[in-house]
Amino acid sequence: MTPHLNRRLLLGRRPTWTATLDDFVLDELPSPSPVEGEVLVRVLWVAFDPAMRGWMNDGPSYAPPVPLGAVMRGHGVGEVVASGVDSVAVGTLVTGNFGWQTHAVARFEEGTHSHLEHVSDPSASRPVARRVPDGVPPTSVLGVLGTTGLTAYFGMLELGAPRPGDVVLVSGAAGATGSVAGQLAKLAGATVIGIAGGAEKGTWLKEVAGFDHVVDYKSEDVGARLAELAPTGVDVFFDNVAGKVLEAGISNIAQRGTVVLCGGISSGYSDEAVAYGPTNLSTITVRSCTVKGFIVTDFADQFDEATQRLSRWVQDGSLVWADDIVEGEVTDAVATMNRLFDGKNLGKQILQLSPPSA
Repeated sequence: MTPHLNRRLLLGRRPTWTATLDDFVLDELPSPSPVEGEVLVRVLWVAFDPAMRGWMNDGPSYAPPVPLGAVMRGHGVGEVVASGVDSVAVGTLVTGNFGWQTHAVARFEEGTHSHLEHVSDPSASRPVARRVPDGVPPTSVLGVLGTTGLTAYFGMLELGAPRPGDVVLVSGAAGATGSVAGQLAKLAGATVIGIAGGAEKGTWLKEVAGFDHVVDYKSEDVGARLAELAPTGVDVFFDNVAGKVLEAGISNIAQRGTVVLCGGISSGYSDEAVAYGPTNLSTITVRSCTVKGFIVTDFADQFDEATQRLSRWVQDGSLVWADDIVEGEVTDAVATMNRLFDGKNLGKQILQLSPPSA
């Protein structure tokens, strides 16, 4: 068998502020053949999340930093091109933490949720590959049926717990997590307000995702607009942004409301960033509010049930999602990730390295 040439990006240094391609080393080498129990995967799609920028820093977090000289961590979907597993044919679509590279040798296992395993066990010599479920678009396992969908599910339904008639606010609403979180609140019977940037995103959120209102942070005063849309306050605020957006949401929180802290993309997740702390935290006290921070792995024992529910909602049309797919080379990974911090993505940011075989 002719060896497959693997092109991969290795983290060469810790980025300062915005990551650039100069922070990485492009490496090319033949892919090893899979042994028994392994598969060789040609990576087709690589997914991006804001947390990736944080993984490049050298500091404590929920996931260990990516070591210098290692392939940059990242979840993807690929096609098996060589198999050491009798039950896995060449051409099978699989998903796993394959990283920023064109090919990956992975241990094959049946089941779900390989998108978290390599993050929690970075010392593993091989990522885990699992089948893409039948009956769903392959890229859905990177977003609505992947980590972002699970984050939205637990953050909104378990921690936010909106009730019929509640007013729910979602920041970063046009992103992969926020767009699903808002729809889950709608399924729970809430009125949903999204914060997003630009007319295109606002139109998609209202006409496709079913949000009731959208505040355009690029052209509107967020705090003043929220006061108009929610005169009695916001019952549940699901925040992906932090900074001044978090401050505006707190200013408009209802008595005994809940703030769910999911992320802080406004910081850029850089070690050098100066975090903007809300100046109105006393509002939390005065209004007897609850603030809850979380990461999705807090709910790992409930992943199967959550995935089944999300899958049913996807299949019956109750949940929609958007994939923002950029076609390019592995060297385009850094620029594709940075689209998240520039607010350019609508839905899940994905880089397509190669189309699947016919």
